Amino acid sequence: MLLLITAILLSTPVGSVAAGTNGIELKQLVQQYLPGARLQPDAPAKPRALISASGGALDLPTALRENPQPRKKAGYWVTPTMTFLSRQHMAAATTNDAQGVIQLLHALTRGPSSVKQIIYRASAVDGGWVVEVEPASAKNPEKIPAMTPYELLVDAGRRVAQIRQRCYAYAGSPAVYELTVRTVYEREIKLNGGINFQAMVEKELAKEWEKEKEQKMLQP
Repeated sequence: MLLLITAILLSTPVGSVAAGTNGIELKQLVQQYLPGARLQPDAPAKPRALISASGGALDLPTALRENPQPRKKAGYWVTPTMTFLSRQHMAAATTNDAQGVIQLLHALTRGPSSVKQIIYRASAVDGGWVVEVEPASAKNPEKIPAMTPYELLVDAGRRVAQIRQRCYAYAGSPAVYELTVRTVYEREIKLNGGINFQAMVEKELAKEWEKEKEQKMLQP
């Protein structure tokens, strides 16, 4: 469980921290996108925990070992680190903010060095942002596996209410994405037990994305 009381975290041996967490780079990202939070301990190059402004704690070695599994029916997957960051209500009023939220997520779950190897592109959609991610270089693509877009749902104050990752590539509206995945799943389960679900949902999402792009072109 990622949310731990601070007393437990302070008792964790320093040597238990997973390799690859660079304290200096991570500290810069935390200060920029999560003001009020702090790394614990602050001095070592490999901190053990991220402490939120409200006192909640994220165990960093555990975050680095996250291995989420997609839920096809829901169309999303959510990790404990995404849930922790969602509770911080981070600012997401601009494209830089939206990209920064996912950069911080990657620094926590993939290591800070991964951020430099990825290109982040945020697009405003109804209800928040979609952040697409891709390798910054074509060299050694196996080091950065293909990633599906992230979705940031925001509240009326343009602060993050929920972070989640889409199971399938789609850069459009959260409402359209969610409805399409659910509709195709229910249809395919009835037809043949869902054996063709992935191929069909990708086909339907491609059609919906073309519709969304056409609608955007018609808007004044």
